[in-house]
Parts: sequence; C-alpha cells; structure tokens
Amino acid sequence: MANQGKLNTSQAPKKNRRGRTSPSEMLSDQWRLLLAIQGSVRGISVAQLVDKTGLKRSTTYRYLTFLQEAGVPLAIETRSGRAHYRFLRRSELPEMGFSALQIAALRLARQELEPLAGAALVSELDAFLEKLRPDEPQQTLRFAPRAGGQPDLVKAVDRALHYGRRARIEYRAASRNGASSFVHIEPLLLNVAEGEPYLRAFCVERGAERTYKVARIAQFELTNERATYRSAQAPEQTFAHSVKAWSGELVTVKIRLDPEVAWRAREYSLVPDQTLETMRDNSVVVVARVAGIVEATHWVLSWGGAAEALEPPALRQATHEALLKALGKYDGPGPAKAARRKSTEPETRSLADGGTRGA
Repeated sequence: MANQGKLNTSQAPKKNRRGRTSPSEMLSDQWRLLLAIQGSVRGISVAQLVDKTGLKRSTTYRYLTFLQEAGVPLAIETRSGRAHYRFLRRSELPEMGFSALQIAALRLARQELEPLAGAALVSELDAFLEKLRPDEPQQTLRFAPRAGGQPDLVKAVDRALHYGRRARIEYRAASRNGASSFVHIEPLLLNVAEGEPYLRAFCVERGAERTYKVARIAQFELTNERATYRSAQAPEQTFAHSVKAWSGELVTVKIRLDPEVAWRAREYSLVPDQTLETMRDNSVVVVARVAGIVEATHWVLSWGGAAEALEPPALRQATHEALLKALGKYDGPGPAKAARRKSTEPETRSLADGGTRGA
C-alpha cells in the first residue's frame, strides 16, 4: 500500500501555499524509503523502491541523494547495469564518536517522539541510544520522563500500517459518553497533535474514514485480512485545517481576544496559518479557516472571559451554550450547602416525576 508506515508529527498542512511538500511529509516518506532498503540484504533497485513505497521515481532519486549527503550509511552496488542501494554492514561502519551534547540532543529529540513509543522508528532510535549510554553513572543532563503512552498499541498499529492489514478494535467514543463498540478498521496514518497520537483509518462498518484517539482504543487485534481501501486524497490532507485532530467541513471563524491577552495570540495560535487583525482598542480578531467548529469552540472556552466568538453564528451559539452550562453549576448554594440540604430534606420526587431507583 502506498501509505504504509506513515507518521505525521505536525499539525501544519501537508502542502504549503506554493504546493511544496512539508517537512513532516518528507520525513515520513524518507523513513519508508529507509525501511524498504533495510529489508533488502543484497541491495534494492530504484524500480523496486518505487514499487514498495509508492513514491515517484524522481522523488526517490532526490531523497536517496539527500540521505547520502546527510550522512545516512548507504552503499551503492551496480548489478546488471542497475544501481542497488543497501545499508553499510557492521564491519563497514566507522567507530561511533559522539559528544555529550550530541547525545543529549538525541535524547531530547526522543522525548518529543514519546507519543509514538512502540513504532518502528522510535524503537530503532531507542536501540541506538542504548548503545550511547555513558559508562560512568554521572551525567551532566537529565530529561524527566513524560507521561507514558501505549507502546504496545502503537506497535500493533505500526504493524498494521507496515503490512497493510485490517484490524478489529474496541473503541470508547466521546460521542457515546465513553461507551465502547467493536469495529473493523484499515489504518491509514498516525497523526500526533499536541503530544497525543491519533489514528486516521477507514471504518469498514461505516464505509468511511474516521479519526480515532489512540488513548481511547481499548483493544487492537491485527487480522489476516488485507487492507483494500484506497483513499481519494493523502491521509495527511485530512488534518490540513484541523485545530488539533478534528476533521469536518471547512468554515471561516472569527474570534476576538481582549487587549490584555491579545499579545498571546501568536503564542497560543488557533492554527498555524491564522491571520490577526488589530482593533482600535488593541484587541485582536483571529481569523482562521478550520475544519468544523468543535475544536474552535474549545479554543474559545480556553481563554475564559477574555475571548468572544464572533463568526460563524454556530460557533457563537455553541460557545454560549457551553458557558451557560458551566454557569449553571455555580447558581444557588455551594456544593457543601447543596449536599447538606439534600441529606436533610425529605425525598419528594417519584418515579412518575422522572426519579430513578438505584441510579
């Protein structure tokens, strides 16, 4: 499959305004190229690489040149008039001599990949870093561990992507208040947004692409059925206009930030390509093209009373309803008073009035 083993670690659009490939997509494609080379002991031709990765021939040549110039240990052997690429063997590799700062930089980069722990790319980096551990226990730098992910699950997803297999999952959906159900999916892409991994996949039962939060997948069973779905567009494009990982109909939103927080609009941006309009009172109006209003609503609410949803009306209404619901929790007596009143007053509600037993 053309999308095997794809990882997307950026929220930025896959293509920039000039239609060029984004850094995240190039990284993903180059990693697939390296996996294909790694799977061949005697070397692999460009034609075979094109067949295995789905990349264009010109792109394959360009990436191979780039990888060689970047210092990736590749060897080229000519057989039957064709160039074959392979990794240098252990005996051909030079002795590794890294500085402490270089090792620290690699470990810092590894921390950023923690959401994808279990994937082949991260496992290879872990094995490499293990070899770079200093003999002496004293270290000049230390990186605190991040919140743990689900490495076994990510590893299973990575295998499904790599081998092009269908999977059966148990998923707890937020739309069903956490109730779980079993569905069959064909994984397309692992997307990391704000440190959380999401899986873009084709749902067999629904006959449509869906986005699944990896943390909500309770079970993941790899089947022997081959994945047959072919997406009409590159899976990365699904998140081109998402605030985090939501996909939906494109809509233009306008949100005003009060003067006291306006200066933080770039630091806590809604989307990378938003525009800012400064008003006379020094407030700022954020204008952005996003996929649906769900995540935009959450973003407005995160500013508390310092933000106001202006457009579209649906965004303004959704924010208004969420704020009313929150405000309702603070009407009347505080929680301690409410609890005492409930324990001392006689029960007057009946089942006919909507009460329940054993709830």
